[in-house]
Amino acid sequence: MPWTKLKNFILLILVLTNLCLLGLVVSQNLQTSRQERQTRENTIQFLTNRGVQIEEDLFPQDMELQPMIAQRDLEGEQTAAAALLRGEVEAEPRGGEVYRYYNENGSVQFHGDGTLSVYLEPGIYPVGEDGGADCAAVLALLGFQGELLKETGEGFVFQQLWEGVPLFNQQVTVVCTQGSVSGISGGLRLMGQVQPDQSRENISVATAMVRLMNGISSLGDVCNRIDGIRQGYVCSASLSGSVTMTPVWQVTTDTGSYQLDTVTGAVKRAE
Repeated sequence: MPWTKLKNFILLILVLTNLCLLGLVVSQNLQTSRQERQTRENTIQFLTNRGVQIEEDLFPQDMELQPMIAQRDLEGEQTAAAALLRGEVEAEPRGGEVYRYYNENGSVQFHGDGTLSVYLEPGIYPVGEDGGADCAAVLALLGFQGELLKETGEGFVFQQLWEGVPLFNQQVTVVCTQGSVSGISGGLRLMGQVQPDQSRENISVATAMVRLMNGISSLGDVCNRIDGIRQGYVCSASLSGSVTMTPVWQVTTDTGSYQLDTVTGAVKRAE
């Protein structure tokens, strides 16, 4: 056979092989899509059979968040303290994984469990008519992206966001006195190098829904409607200085709010 014809024959075989592989991939994707759609329909039917209403667009398509872990960053804490206090700071190790940074403008203290406390001299950060925005700008100097939850008699309560995702138990209160920010108290914050936690993985969306309903029942509660599901994290600190970030669903129902751990499937009432 002439070389030209042989070459064309080989190219034809390669093209046909690629088409077969493409067809196989498309077939597998279609099958996976059908299975996911069927699972979704079965789960919604399960909820309906339990007498629970949920709008289909509220039903999560997938587990958007994966388990993460953060390592404490002492250098980053000192840098953040210097930014907030507008200048170089003195470092004071206080034992028990507690570090205090200070200068003439105030002090910042970080604990190993994520606890944060701040004192500021009067007038450094004035608070205007939009106090929430002014306080959020102060928090941003600490690397704390905050979502305003409420205004209290002493200031503003913020929930921390990490890459736009809520950290449900990481909250701080920015205290305002005589027209300026005087400190930050009663707070937890996440600050460190975040990376995937390969030792844990999520359950499936369908399993999560089943665990949610069973968990609500085990608490002695009954709900007839799911009004919202928000995915976020709950953080817990270890003695080693690392912070475990566990993905959760914050679920709002007609009878109350619940938190579902999407790794273990555990359910508790939202705080």
